[in-house]
This record gives sequence, C-alpha cells and structure tokens, in this order.
Amino acid sequence: MSTKEKLLVLAVDFDDDLGRNGFKTPVIGFEKCFKVAQSFALKRPNDADANALFTALRIAKDLNQKRNYAEVAFVTGHEKGGARAGLKLRDEIKEVISVTGASSAILVVDSAEDELVTPVVQSLINIVGIEKVVVEQMRGVEETYILLGRYIRKALEERRFSRLFLGLPGLLILTYVILSITPYSFYAGPLTLTLLGLALVLKGFGFTEDISRLWRASPIMRVSLGLTALALALTTGVAFLSLYSRSFSTDIISLAIYMKVITPYASLSILPLIVGRLAYRLLKKSVRVWRDIIALSVLGVIYQSIMSISRIILTADTEDLAQIMKALNENYVVQTLALYIGIIMTVSVTLYAVEKELS
Repeated sequence: MSTKEKLLVLAVDFDDDLGRNGFKTPVIGFEKCFKVAQSFALKRPNDADANALFTALRIAKDLNQKRNYAEVAFVTGHEKGGARAGLKLRDEIKEVISVTGASSAILVVDSAEDELVTPVVQSLINIVGIEKVVVEQMRGVEETYILLGRYIRKALEERRFSRLFLGLPGLLILTYVILSITPYSFYAGPLTLTLLGLALVLKGFGFTEDISRLWRASPIMRVSLGLTALALALTTGVAFLSLYSRSFSTDIISLAIYMKVITPYASLSILPLIVGRLAYRLLKKSVRVWRDIIALSVLGVIYQSIMSISRIILTADTEDLAQIMKALNENYVVQTLALYIGIIMTVSVTLYAVEKELS
C-alpha cells in the first residue's frame, strides 16, 4: 500500500445501538468519532459496542503514529437486523468511502452478529483485516443467544420448520387429549408414541422428501399416493382388530393368523404406489421402468411366501418350532423363496448395468 492510499478503520454497529441512543451515523473522522465514543460510553458503559468504538480509535491512532493515512468511521445497521440492516450499512459505507476516498479497510466488530456485515463491506471496499473485540464472558453467551434466537425464529416463521417443531407436537398433544377423554384412554400413550415414532422414522430416513417429490411429479402419482394413504389407514385398522381379537397374543398360531389377515391389506397398500410410478415412468418412456416391475415381482414373492408360511403353520396346528420348520422344508417354502430372491437379484444387477450403459 502506498502512502497516498487511504486506509479506513471501520467500526460496525449492526443493530444500531448508536442510533437508538441519539447518535446520527455515519460518523467520520477521528475527532467526531472520539466525541461520539465518549458520549456513548457515558450513556451505555456496559455495552460491548463502546469497546468496539474505542478499539477502532486506538487502531487508527496507532496507524497514524507511523504513517498519516488512516481514517476512522462508525457505521450502523438497523435495530431489526436482517436485510434492512444490510441495506442501511451499505448506504452508510458508500458515503464513508466517498468522503474519505479510502481503498482498503480494517473492520472492527464486537459480536457474531456484526460479523454478518463482512460480505457487505467486502463488496464495496477491500478488507485487509478484521479486528474482533472480545469482552470477557460476553462472546460465548452472545453467540449462543443469537443462535438460539435464530433457530426459534425459524421454527416459528418458516413453514418447513414450523411443521416439525409446532405442527407435530400439536398433533401429538391433540391425539393424547382426545383419546384421554374417551373410553380408549388406555391407548392414548401408546398411540401418541407410535405417531411420534412414525414421524421420526419418516423424517429421519428421508421418506417425507421422497413422498413430497412423488406428489409433485404428476397427477398419476398424487392419485397413487392418495390410494396408498387410504389403504394404509385400512391396513392399520385391520391390524388393530386382528390383534384385539386375539387379545394381542404372540404365540405362533396367533402370529400366523395375523400374517394371514394383515398381509393382503398391507400388499394392497403398497400396490397403488408401485403401479402409479410404473405408469408414470411408462408415459415418460423412462429406462428405469424395470425397477417398478422388479418391485412388483418382489411384492408378489413376499406376499406368496408369507401366505404360504401362515397357511402351513395353521394347518400344522402346533406350536412346536421344529415341526413347523419341518413342514416348511417339506413344502419347499424356504427353498422357493431363496430361489426367487436369487433370480430377482441377478436380473436386477443385469438391468442396472444396462441402465448405466444407456444413461
């Protein structure tokens, strides 16, 4: 940097504490800044901004003792922060640069929030240094406060977050309260926890994003998802009634009855989604249509296997596991299932390799 180039020492007050205490900004020049810093410190001696103002003055003074090229200025944002603060800071920094003719700047900030102005300043003038004023016991607390405030604001104002942080707890509370005032109050806790677990699984494994993407894909997928949702509700009801009819028993015969009763409805729940996606890919002439055909095959194999296993257990009419396994082997249920799985895996790997070649 040549001696003719001006260096600007710029103290930033993002939330406009100076303005709220009666000081008009921008403040330009050492003497004016010194008077403002003194007055502000007398009004707000516990405010961290006072430290930033005097730090900027000290830096400018140190620089000018060696070479008379440093100028100092105070600029402020807006008390509500956000874009409004950024725009106000941009206008004030432009004015400071116009008055001082500075080509580079040292930025002086005292909080994590003030550091947000770095891109704004950088877009107007070259930043050669950033001085972070750390007040003992203040920085960690302030950063935590800002971070918590930011997340709370997101949870309340942004729809994608409010659905999770407000909508889901609200639904769970309503479910618990409604069931608590009915004859089925015994099931209030388990059902509420079931809904919470289901929501966590759907969100945790990204199923909600997949469903949202499918919903936006085409009217075919919307109809398929609607039918799947209805079928799932029916399956849940049938499953509950089936369990209730056997007093929630877990013996081998009861398990076989549950499988025999619930499997057709569960398969029916998944079928519309697979068929809908198959139709959608056929219309798009997508090479990935083979995946839905494989999915239908897997669904058919699983359905047939479960129904065969439940039928054999009920026919055997015994809870002896050794006899049940013998009956399954004699009917080649396990062997047939293993054969189908092997065929499906082989075909899937082959078709996947073909898809990679074509894409």
